[in-house]
Amino acid sequence: MIIDSHMHLIDTGCFDKPTYDALGQSIPADTDIDQLVSWMRAAGIGHCVCMGQDMQRIWHSEFGEIAVERAYEKYPEFFIPFCSVEPIDSAGRFCQKNYDYVERKITECGYKGILFTPPYGQFHSNDRAMYPFYELANAKGAVVQYHHSAAGGPTVLAHTKFAKMENLNDVTFDFPNMKIVVEHIGYPFSEYLFTMMVNDENLWTDLAMLYKRPFWMTWNMVLAKELGVLDRVMFASDFVAANNDLFHANPAQDLLEWIDLIRHGMNKICENAGWPVFSEKEIEGILHDNAARLYGL
Repeated sequence: MIIDSHMHLIDTGCFDKPTYDALGQSIPADTDIDQLVSWMRAAGIGHCVCMGQDMQRIWHSEFGEIAVERAYEKYPEFFIPFCSVEPIDSAGRFCQKNYDYVERKITECGYKGILFTPPYGQFHSNDRAMYPFYELANAKGAVVQYHHSAAGGPTVLAHTKFAKMENLNDVTFDFPNMKIVVEHIGYPFSEYLFTMMVNDENLWTDLAMLYKRPFWMTWNMVLAKELGVLDRVMFASDFVAANNDLFHANPAQDLLEWIDLIRHGMNKICENAGWPVFSEKEIEGILHDNAARLYGL
């Protein structure tokens, strides 16, 4: 069984069309939850960490917390729900409303973590206004997840300066026991992230959206193995929708190809390059065991 450690759900009604039109961006279509689960199960995925993505400050939109609520209500054994909020308001101050929402979801509704996206919200992860959220997550044992990397496509308003690892390094120093996941192995700051992971056993990462760069991804997994942090790297898909971004008409097939890249393709690349290969235990760790350990599955 595979665990998808990072997947977004959307409700198009939560997007602000005038903002997206002004930015020259299209709004993705909703994905039917039953169809989504069918695709994932066809790929051998048994659990999925799901979340929206709050972008109210700049984009006046969010992926749709309602989509996460509906999915978790319908498939509570399949989905592991996260909140997604922006921790500061339009004036850059601590957002009490969003804090109260997160507290309720974690303490009353079984949500396991919080997603923050500093580059999209144009805030720094070490902003002191965020610290009450960290204190809450720390106290409740919730996971704090970040898009703390450069955008892989058109940047528009996802400024890389807000993804600098130095900012996150401050957070790990101030909250050494807080469980943190950095998406996309912190692309392109992966070596920096791995060094931080050496120093913080509560820091994890995932491989979402890296499969179209198989050589770069594999080399970074060699580095993670060399540094002794490969056991905190997890498989992830990101946003699953037919004919969208990395996905073709049948996303199940794409997922199967990505899983095969991890299970077999990386070792082929390593053998051809003369790099160390990965053991079966290390590969199964990426696909299942590491996420299972983080989430107690």
